[in-house]
This record gives sequence, C-alpha cells and structure tokens, in this order.
Amino acid sequence: MPTTESNKTEKIDGSSVDATTLDRAIDFVRVQTDRNRKSIKNGLRHYARLDRPPISSTPKDTVWQRDKVRLWRYRSENRSGGPPLLLVHSLVNRSYIFDLVPGNSMVEVLLARGQDVYLVEWGIPDAADAENSFETYCDDYLPEIVNFVVANSEADDLNLLGYCFGGILALLYAAGHTDAPLRSLTTLATPTDMTKMPAQLRSSAGSSFDPALVIDETGNVPGPVIGNAIRSLTPTADFAAKASLLANLWNDDYVAAHNAITLWGDDQIPFAGETFRQMTQMLSNDNGFVNDRLTLGGRRISLGDITIPFLNVFGSKDHIVPAAATRPLSALVGSTAVTDLELAAGHVGLFIGRRAHQVGVPAMLDWIEGQ
Repeated sequence: MPTTESNKTEKIDGSSVDATTLDRAIDFVRVQTDRNRKSIKNGLRHYARLDRPPISSTPKDTVWQRDKVRLWRYRSENRSGGPPLLLVHSLVNRSYIFDLVPGNSMVEVLLARGQDVYLVEWGIPDAADAENSFETYCDDYLPEIVNFVVANSEADDLNLLGYCFGGILALLYAAGHTDAPLRSLTTLATPTDMTKMPAQLRSSAGSSFDPALVIDETGNVPGPVIGNAIRSLTPTADFAAKASLLANLWNDDYVAAHNAITLWGDDQIPFAGETFRQMTQMLSNDNGFVNDRLTLGGRRISLGDITIPFLNVFGSKDHIVPAAATRPLSALVGSTAVTDLELAAGHVGLFIGRRAHQVGVPAMLDWIEGQ
C-alpha cells in the first residue's frame, strides 16, 4: 500500500521517514534529556551530601521513657481496635529501618491495616550502659514496656514482633515470662542455630575467643566492629551498589531508597559489653537455643516454654542470617500453633521494598490478625 502524505515526513535529501518513527525518536531524546538532567542534579546533590532522605518521618509520640530507652506510639486515626503490635528492634542498628522513608516504610503498611503500632527505641549505649545484660533488656525493660503498652491501649494483650537481635530479646523475654500478656510472637530473621551463621558473625570462632578483644574503653563493642563484620560478608557489594546508583541517578525514588538503606547500613551503634559477653558464651559457644542451655537472671529457661502462637519469618536470600540458621527455631518453641514464612528476600528485604509491602508484610499481618 502506498504511503500517504499524512504519515510520512520529507527529509532534507528528499527521502521520507515514517512520522510515527520520528515521534518515537523525539520522545526518546526527550526522555534521555530529562534523565540526564536528573542524573546531573542528583549526582551533584549526592556527592555534596545534600540528599539525606527524610528517614523515620511517620508522626509518633514518646509515650514511655527510662534511661536511654524510649517507647514510641505511631499516630493513627485508623486503628482497628485489635491488640496493639509492639516492635522490638536490634541493639546494634538504628530502629528507623522500620520507618525508612515515606512510601517505603513498614510502619506505614502496618498503620494502613489498622494496627496500633509501638516501637522500642533502645538508644545509643555509652559507658553507663556497658553492664547492660540480657536481664536488663528481658527482665527489666521489656516487662515494664509490655505492661505499659497493654494498659495504654486498654487491651488485654499484645502481639510482639522482634527483628534480628530484637527477635532474640523477644524470645528470651517470652520464654522467661510465660505469664506475660502476649497474644502472639513473630520473629524476623532471628539467628537460632549459631553453627549455621557466617563465621564473622558468630561473635566467636571457638570457645577460646576472648570478648575483651573487641570491647573498647567504654566497655562496649564499637559500632564499626559489627558493621565491618557484616560488610566483609559481601566484599564487592559496596562497589556494586555504587555502580547501580550511577546507572540510576536519574530515578529520584531509586536514589532516595539507596541513600536511606546505605545510611542505615553504615549506622551501627555500640553493643553493650556485658550482653556481648553473654551472647558469646550462651548463644555462640553453647549454641544455647538449639541445645536448650539458656539462663536468664540465674534461672533456667527454655524456648519450649513458649506456648503462644508463633510465626517464624526468614529470607531465602539472607546472607547475614541465613535461612539455615533461622529455620530450626520453629521446632524449638513449645507452641502447637507454629507457622514458617519463608520469603525470597534478604535480611532487610523481608519488610522493606515494594514486593515486601505487597506480599511479605501483608502475609505477616494476615497471620497476626488471625490469632
């Protein structure tokens, strides 16, 4: 069929080109020009350190405080009236990973589902906290916090969720306080079988390891010690992340997410020295969870004493706490209502990112709300 005048354009040499093709070429140039402009802008802002993301920006109130520990309650006009949800974070990272940036926040997803969300912020240890032990967190702070949350929300009990080392604290608390007002317990990426953990993160290469080797003059383990151990697991990851950032500088959302995750990943805080000593002996050398050799406040406790509904969440792509180190947990608790949720995600990807917010977190909430 001959080309009509309406869909061809004359070129300088007298030949013709399809108008649709020309439109597409113009659109391509326009898109690339816009991307180049954004790449230059974002690149300049990034390397001038002007692009710090608005982390932990969901409105919240400090409703309880003792020493350096604070309890936050997130504001919401959409609470469903069910039991409140208490998030227990790790001792070695900042808690804002739960509320990373607007549009990429687990807290936002929880609030949208009507959850009444509380978060324990442990604070940054200094010399005054060097003697903080498992008992400090699990026999002292957490019982008071749990009782406060239940009373403050006028509830009968609450759902407890612990992430990574926060999961360890939640397990020890639940095992040591079987009369606590807990509706359910959820752990995310919580190390259990320490023989399956990467050597750099076992806190000891064997029973001869002396914790004093990594404890500084404040009596604590410096944040960079933990951070460097984690980074050593993937020595090329930093280069790959920078290369990916360079390729995506035009994407404002990508740059914001990259900056927030990088900021959090480099933001390790000191680890209380006495807790580190206990972890080295009880959890690493004795493999206390698996071998049922746990003590708290001088008394023997056991994961078998946990009889409330239990959800064990772990990632098949987690290189920090591999699935093999977490999977055995489900067989160690005493509950008859135990569920494993294995997600195709890494250590943070369990609850950060689009897929986590569309699949992983809703699956956790479906389970929690069903108890």
